[in-house]
Amino acid sequence: MSLQVKLCQIDRDGMRGKWFGRAVRMDEVHTEELARNIQRKCTLTTTDVIAVIDALVGEMKNELGDGRTVVLDGFGRFHLSVQSEVVDRKEDFNVMRHIKRVLCRFTPDAHRKNLNDRKLVRTFCDDVQLKRNYEEE
Repeated sequence: MSLQVKLCQIDRDGMRGKWFGRAVRMDEVHTEELARNIQRKCTLTTTDVIAVIDALVGEMKNELGDGRTVVLDGFGRFHLSVQSEVVDRKEDFNVMRHIKRVLCRFTPDAHRKNLNDRKLVRTFCDDVQLKRNYEEE
């Protein structure tokens, strides 16, 4: 299967009428289906795979909550960040009042195909086949 790309036209001043490509999201895949697919490729059962994923999510939540970066080798890095309001004086800052939300940031794993090249290739994006989606036009 290929990643489908549809063409979209820009409708804002300065760029109006120009075209760009956008990836088409086809569907979602959830844990249960991933677990079934994984169990076909190894000796674990679907239930075992789900148990491992569930345990991983719990451990990641604990580690992230302690301010640690979680690195899943070959997958990527997760860390928490916050969005906060700005205050004039340090002593006026109140964590409960001025922190607006906590965000989980993900950076996909990356590698260099050529050691002499500075360009990083993201693991999940490497060797993706692209196909233009003509149904949207």
